[in-house]
Amino acid sequence: MMLRILSPLPPLVKLLLGGLGIFALIWLLSAAPVQAASMNNRAEQQETLAVPPPQVLSAAKQAFEQWQRGEWVSTEEENMRVIGLSRTNFFKFTDDITVSLQPVETDPNQTQIEIRSVGRVGEYDFGGNQRNIDEYMAALRQILNLSQS
Repeated sequence: MMLRILSPLPPLVKLLLGGLGIFALIWLLSAAPVQAASMNNRAEQQETLAVPPPQVLSAAKQAFEQWQRGEWVSTEEENMRVIGLSRTNFFKFTDDITVSLQPVETDPNQTQIEIRSVGRVGEYDFGGNQRNIDEYMAALRQILNLSQS
């Protein structure tokens, strides 16, 4: 009895399986929130806005919805925090973005804002997290009718 040896997979099938494997790996790596892959894959910024905290909190969610790459996740009103994310255009890598608000003690009509963007995968962000902050803040300023500071 002669054993039949299966012929190798056709090149097109190999290409499709390889592409699906790469896509699945990228999806798995960016699907669940985890700690940043590296300290070089994050950015943060603080500034004071001449707007009362309740107004900034309301606008913070809208900014995620208005921002093209942004996606609102949740609002913690009691902690004055808004959480969202951003995805890169091509590979859809995900960055977690946290916007924390605090009233300025000496002036209730001002809000201290701290925004942090942290990449889920990768060693370096190549400026992507700072770009997230800049784009988000531009959307927030537009909603609040503030000029660039």
